[in-house]
Amino acid sequence: MQPLYKPSQYPSELQAKLKKMSPLAIEIANRWALGWPKDVKALIEAGQYLQALTNQEQQEREVLSKPGLSHLARHEIVQEYGLSLEPPTIT
Repeated sequence: MQPLYKPSQYPSELQAKLKKMSPLAIEIANRWALGWPKDVKALIEAGQYLQALTNQEQQEREVLSKPGLSHLARHEIVQEYGLSLEPPTIT
């Protein structure tokens, strides 16, 4: 399991919840933090980060469990099913 990238960017309460989440959730959190730090910050400030992460994890877990695409990388499978690799944006 990979560690949470830059845990100091999260408020302590959120950080504690993230550390208890699944390896897939941590992988998504790290991907978002590395690729879209401004969007992550906006989601945290709006109080929507944990819900967005949980939704993304559920969607990715569902598509990754489908048979027939094991020859593809995880990100390719996710994109094949039309899911975004990015966090949702606050409008």
